[in-house]
Amino acid sequence: MTDGGFRPRPAWSRDSVMLRMPGAISLDDVSDEWVFGGADGSGVRVAIVDSGIDADNPELDGCVDADGAIEFSVDREGGLVTREGPHDDSFGHGTACAGIIHSIAPKAEITSVKVLGPGLSGKSIAFHAGLDWAVDQGFDVVNLSLGTRKRDWALAFHDVCDRGYFTNSLIVTAANNVQSVSYPSLFASVVSVACNTTDDPLRYHANPEPPTEFLARGIDVPTLWKGHTTSVQTGNSYAAPHIAGLAALIRSKHPELRPFQVKTALWARAGNVVESAPPEIAGRLSRVMSATSLTRLRARA
Repeated sequence: MTDGGFRPRPAWSRDSVMLRMPGAISLDDVSDEWVFGGADGSGVRVAIVDSGIDADNPELDGCVDADGAIEFSVDREGGLVTREGPHDDSFGHGTACAGIIHSIAPKAEITSVKVLGPGLSGKSIAFHAGLDWAVDQGFDVVNLSLGTRKRDWALAFHDVCDRGYFTNSLIVTAANNVQSVSYPSLFASVVSVACNTTDDPLRYHANPEPPTEFLARGIDVPTLWKGHTTSVQTGNSYAAPHIAGLAALIRSKHPELRPFQVKTALWARAGNVVESAPPEIAGRLSRVMSATSLTRLRARA
């Protein structure tokens, strides 16, 4: 007991009277119209932590902030090297992710955070530095179509992902393509994505068996590639940017939503969630979003 007979308050406690939220959004009717209607990614900044981006690819319509790009690499002595400014794509992987996100959220601004070199080679220290920088810069959405299996880096990645979560950066990660734990893809503070078998870029599912939370198109995906070429790719790497693009739409329309609320909105409009609702609820909420319905919603804006 302290002097006066009162116990000290636990850390982070708050007076109940201070917790009123008059501007809070109630997610009691999360329709396609409410979540996505009219959204095109305007005002949203997306960081792609990857192999670089061919910013001058004409299919990207100038959406890439080339001057704001940054590159992290490691010298021969193991020291971290940082280089700001325009760079190329060393493999094609980052350009593919940028093209997917741009196709879904065409008005979002994309910034390349290069941490991988030829052959998608890279070091955990550079990967961590790139993610840490993106969180420090306050990007609305961060796409990570890569990870590390090195357990000694798990805590460092856990810390930066938690910091992103609490400072309002939504981090979208691709799960490993093999049955192996990788970091940070399975942390609760990120949005973890693996493949489904759809060929519709806007049809995704909530995973009924986490820790991977969402399933999106990632098999035989037509993509942009380095050198202004195209390719067809398969992997969880290409599923993650589909969810990142949808998250950019949500953050464009609802910038007030926190990461956990964006996750909730994504869950509410997942194909298998909508289709499992009773008919009277499904009818009230509207049907699962398709490419046609998204076009129609944008046209109403």
